[in-house]
Amino acid sequence: MAMDKKIFDIIPPKRLHIFVKEEAVPEILKKNIEKPEITEEPVIEIAHKERMLPRTKFVLKKKTIFFVVLAVVLLAGTVSAYFFLPIVKIEIWLKTDNLNVKQDIEINKETKAIDALNHILPGRIIIEEQTLSKEFKASGKVVKEEKAVGTIRIFNDYSTSSQPLVADTRFVSDEGKLFRLVEKTVVPGQSMEKGKLVSGFIDALVRADVAGPDYNIGASTFSIPGFAGTSRYTFFYAKSSSAMTGGFKGESLAISPEDLENAKKSLINEIKENINSVFENKALSGLILAQEKNPIVIINESSNAKPGQAIDTFIYDVKAKGRAILLSEQDLKEISEIYFTKELTEDQKFLSESIKINPLVGAIDESLNTAKLSLDISGKIYKDLETRFVKDQLKGRPVQEVEKSFSELSQISKAKIKIIPSFIKNLPQDINKIELKLNFD
Repeated sequence: MAMDKKIFDIIPPKRLHIFVKEEAVPEILKKNIEKPEITEEPVIEIAHKERMLPRTKFVLKKKTIFFVVLAVVLLAGTVSAYFFLPIVKIEIWLKTDNLNVKQDIEINKETKAIDALNHILPGRIIIEEQTLSKEFKASGKVVKEEKAVGTIRIFNDYSTSSQPLVADTRFVSDEGKLFRLVEKTVVPGQSMEKGKLVSGFIDALVRADVAGPDYNIGASTFSIPGFAGTSRYTFFYAKSSSAMTGGFKGESLAISPEDLENAKKSLINEIKENINSVFENKALSGLILAQEKNPIVIINESSNAKPGQAIDTFIYDVKAKGRAILLSEQDLKEISEIYFTKELTEDQKFLSESIKINPLVGAIDESLNTAKLSLDISGKIYKDLETRFVKDQLKGRPVQEVEKSFSELSQISKAKIKIIPSFIKNLPQDINKIELKLNFD
């Protein structure tokens, strides 16, 4: 050969491929030599190989960071534990006693502030009067007998002289129904009108002689049987222009004693509610309403009907008067706590939220705008336990010793100690790490 063959070896990391320089191959061999396929595999693997070195460095850095962070966390935890642990929570239940105090005071409209020394409290007297009237239905039953009544016109055709008729004078209708004159009546005599003699007459009220509906007769003509057998019988007579009414016999509604009593109770309850509603509307926020033992008095009660009266409905009336006192809630609480505190010893205190005040109004002088008020004050008291002093006494002591000390104190009913972490047996020296909570029985 004129030229030496040159062969270049390229050895990849995993596979070995022989590359022949194309220009060094004779033409005759080019057809028989299959050109090798060049893949990207060596490049990929080389590239992969090139990336492996930085990844290893990164993993090393992550481990370093992890241990650094862990060390910081442990250090922070240690510091935190030093400053914040242990944590002690102590709950103490103190024994309580009930105390009751009574005090009489005066309410005066003119007083502007509390005067505990002279037992005077500012307040306002309110007075409310109301009248209530209602119609009620009768529920009783009676056998009712009523006589028919009506008006008749009595004529005098006998003479020009008047004719007196006594009460109960009988008049008999065309149907034979007997009626009697209700009152004494004088029938005028005849008189001359336009040259003619006319009858004298008068209208009068008559009542049936017998009860019952049979006497509710229509317009009729009446004779006077007392004149029978005399000349007057024909010339004295009467006529009615309308029917007789009111005749009745049978069972009817009537007022029973229970009807009147129930009506009275109903109205009294209603009028009391009305007056109390007025009082409550005046007791705005911050005010307390104090009332007498019997704050509402019935001044008058009456009815237009009586028991046994045969009517369908009746009216009942009630008049009542109520009195009350309006007090400042804050003033009442303040003066009550003053009286309550006076009954305590130096080592005693009271639970403010347990104080209950029952004000009872005594005599009220409306003219002077003054009233007597009796205060009934009750509440719970306990022996004082100063928390900071207790903490100072407990710090650094063993838990069991503290529990025993609590059980020996007379004012403590029970105690509960919780310490974090639980394996610590002594209370911390730092009282700020001791949380003390007082409860009351």
